[in-house]
Amino acid sequence: MRRKWQKIAIGCLLLVFLAGGLAYYERANIRTFFLVDQIHHSKHILSTAQIKLNLQPTLSTKNTKTTNHLSQTYRKRLANLNTGIGKAKVIVNPYKTSPLTGLILVKTKAATRVSVSVQGDSSKTTIKKRYKSYTNAHSVGVLGLYADRTNRVKLTFETKSGHKFSRVYVMKTGSLPTDIGTNAVKTSKPSKMVLGSGNTKLTFAVSSQGITYGLDAQGKVRWYSTKSISHVFKQLSNGHLLILTKISETTPKYNALQETDFYGRVYRQYNFSGLFPTHSDHKKLATNTVIHHDAIELPNHNLLLTVDDGSANYVEDTMIEIDRQTGKIKKVIDLKRILPQSAYTKYSGTTRSNGKTDWFHQNSMYYDKKTGNLLVSGRNQDMIFAINYKSTKLKWILAANQKLPKSYQKYLLKPTTKNYNFNAGQHAIMLIHTKKNKGNQVELEFYNNNVVVTRGNQSISEDYSAANIVKINQLKKTVTKVWGYGKSRGTSDFTNIVGSNYAIGKGNSLINFGYADSGTRSEFVEINRKTKQIVFDVNRTGFSSGDWSYRAQRMSLYPKHFGFSLKKIN
Repeated sequence: MRRKWQKIAIGCLLLVFLAGGLAYYERANIRTFFLVDQIHHSKHILSTAQIKLNLQPTLSTKNTKTTNHLSQTYRKRLANLNTGIGKAKVIVNPYKTSPLTGLILVKTKAATRVSVSVQGDSSKTTIKKRYKSYTNAHSVGVLGLYADRTNRVKLTFETKSGHKFSRVYVMKTGSLPTDIGTNAVKTSKPSKMVLGSGNTKLTFAVSSQGITYGLDAQGKVRWYSTKSISHVFKQLSNGHLLILTKISETTPKYNALQETDFYGRVYRQYNFSGLFPTHSDHKKLATNTVIHHDAIELPNHNLLLTVDDGSANYVEDTMIEIDRQTGKIKKVIDLKRILPQSAYTKYSGTTRSNGKTDWFHQNSMYYDKKTGNLLVSGRNQDMIFAINYKSTKLKWILAANQKLPKSYQKYLLKPTTKNYNFNAGQHAIMLIHTKKNKGNQVELEFYNNNVVVTRGNQSISEDYSAANIVKINQLKKTVTKVWGYGKSRGTSDFTNIVGSNYAIGKGNSLINFGYADSGTRSEFVEINRKTKQIVFDVNRTGFSSGDWSYRAQRMSLYPKHFGFSLKKIN
């Protein structure tokens, strides 16, 4: 009996050892599987540490020092001025990069507040601004001058008791750069346009690679920068501008992100080294444009940028958040970690001259403060999708369902109507915030280039391009087309690349058919969505190759939360 139990015990022990061995073997195989998978992915995906090393952003103070030096000079001039509006000092282009701006230094005996009026060719193109504070020493910023003209600028001074007196000053400006091209007005109905208080809002033609400028209601240039600007021209919450420019004008690369203003003062500049390994030789370094297409301000005031991460194989598929104060990278989002592997490993479309694959081509993004979601647009995947910014978890995808693995089908938004035409090669995504949009209901606007790259309706691809607005129910994962314009214009305004569509108030939308006629023409159209009436239409031609308009934006020269000051920039 004892031997019987001994045999049973020995058998159990053997089973335990056998099970343990099998378990070890299975765990070893699992580890091997994950290791092989990790090795497979490591060929395509860089570590966060490697991306940070590749990008190397630094905070530059060179241009800030130049700004401060000029401001100090003007402060001294103001301090040394004699009192009287006839003793003023008038300066054109005070910060050397915005030729259609000015500065008037003047002292008054009594404390006064100043109103500025730049005389236009009509009442709707006369630009006005009133400053609120009362002071004796005035440094009055002037915006909206005409080029190649002796401009008449009227300053009206008002005391606290209500007494007013005024003086007209003249500001002579030079000719426009020929690279701006010709802006021919086809339609202009200023009373129905969105021009803002004092007609301070201009239509800014944001450059793809070159000169960015602003047009008034009559199609006249009233602002431009001599800085080379590419893609990024945004207004920040403090009223400053965020632009993508060059570290040096002698280089073709746009690797400097600059916080500036309409006068050309520089508050911060972030330089990116952009030293990446090439596809053919990983040991050789090649200078690339690191930042591309878009940059936005997050609720914490840090900046989120679309970048090349330094991969030897892929471009334009990564985002980084940089600290506004230091320029250090705080977060990296690699889209190869979010979208299916087949999207980039099996992509057979656009390849760059350096051999790198442009499988996604991220061209815009938008942060939704209400939900914490980040919306992302990728031209070469014909796709718009939303992720939770904190977790990077995928929320929904707006795209046709071709070439998507089954595991991703559950994220697709379903059209509520038949014959829904999905976005293809789209640009310029943004949410429209109205009282009707509550909770999970959002309205999304974008420019639908309607050029199928990876997925979409090939039968109508390249027939036209259109501005679109769709309503998305994020809970039910449905999409409904709300409005569109462009189909009736047909192939004449078809744009294979670039383009934008933004709601700008009064029920109007501003559309940029930026790459019309194969990039030889850009057209800016303001239309009322309800009446379908075109209230502004400008045709741009004669610009330099590659400088077609990337976006058209309606922005105020005098934004909220911003006032001109000669104070030192820290």
